[in-house]
Amino acid sequence: MKSIVIIFPYFGKLPVQYKMWRASALQNPSVSFMFFTDADVEPAKNIIVHKMLFGEFQQLVQKAFDFDVVLDRPYKLCEYKQAYGYILHDYIKDYDFWGFGDLDLVYGDIRSFLTDSVLKYKFLLGWGHLTLLHNDEDTNTYFMKQVDGYQNYQDAFMTNKITFFDEYGHKGCSDKWHDCRPEDCWLEWSFDNASKPKQSYHFNSLTRGWKQIIFEHVDNKLYMLRFYHGQLEKKESLYAHFQHRGFMKDRVTDYSHFLVTPNAIIDYPKHFVNLRLRWLCRNRSLMTKYYQWKDRIIYKLGLSKTK
Repeated sequence: MKSIVIIFPYFGKLPVQYKMWRASALQNPSVSFMFFTDADVEPAKNIIVHKMLFGEFQQLVQKAFDFDVVLDRPYKLCEYKQAYGYILHDYIKDYDFWGFGDLDLVYGDIRSFLTDSVLKYKFLLGWGHLTLLHNDEDTNTYFMKQVDGYQNYQDAFMTNKITFFDEYGHKGCSDKWHDCRPEDCWLEWSFDNASKPKQSYHFNSLTRGWKQIIFEHVDNKLYMLRFYHGQLEKKESLYAHFQHRGFMKDRVTDYSHFLVTPNAIIDYPKHFVNLRLRWLCRNRSLMTKYYQWKDRIIYKLGLSKTK
C-alpha cells in the first residue's frame, strides 16, 4: 500500500467543523495528517503535529527560495500549497504521496477511492480542499515550470495579492497539470463541494449535481443523501466540503454515526428516521434569500473582507 500524508500549515482559530474533520481523519488510519500549527491540535497515531508559530513557518518557506517571498498573513499560504512537497521535503521524504487540503470538510473512506490503480497517477483531484501529488522531484518542482499562458510561481510568491496560484480557473498550477500533462492526472469528481449559503442555504452538490441533500457519516463511510420522487437515495463520497458555513453548530455526542445538515452537525436520529431525514433535506429558499441580501449589503457598504 502506497503511503499518503496530507499537510496542514494552519495558524489561528480552528474552524467549527474541526471536530468532525478529526473524527473522519481518525477513521482513515492508513493516511497520515501532518500539522504545522499554533492551534490546539492533539496528536494521534495518524495525526502528526509540529508546533510552531506563523513566523517560524514563514522562515521555513523563505529558506526554500533564493528570492524574497511574501507571506504576510496565514491566508496567503494558499498560494504555496502546490510547493509544500518542495518546501517541506525533509518532513515528508518517507511518503509515496503528499497532499494538502482544508479542515472545513469531512472525509469518507479515502482508500476506497484512492486505490493503488488510482495512485499510479502523479496529480490527483487538484482542488484546494484536497489534492494529492506523487512525491518525486519532477512532481514536487512542477510548480516552478514556466509555461506560456500560465502563472509564474515567482509572481505569485512575490505579491501580497491572492492570485489563486493553487486553484483551477486562474491559469495556476492545477490548470497547468490539467492542460499540459493530462496523462498524469486523476481528476474524478468523486467528492461533494456543498453550495455556499448565498448560492443555496440548503446543500446542493456543486460537483455531482444532487440538490437538497445532507450527509451521513457512519464508521468510515460518507454518503450524500436526498429524497428523489419520494424515495431516499444514497451515494458514497470521498469527502464533502462546507465553505462559508462558520455558523454551523456541532451537536454530536457519538462520532461513529452522525449527520451533516446545512446549519448543524448532529447525531443520527434513533426514532422516526425517515421523517427526520425528509425534514432535514427540505428546501430552504428563504434562508438563501437572506444570505444573498446580506452579501449584497456588505458589498455595497464596502465591508467585505479579503482574507
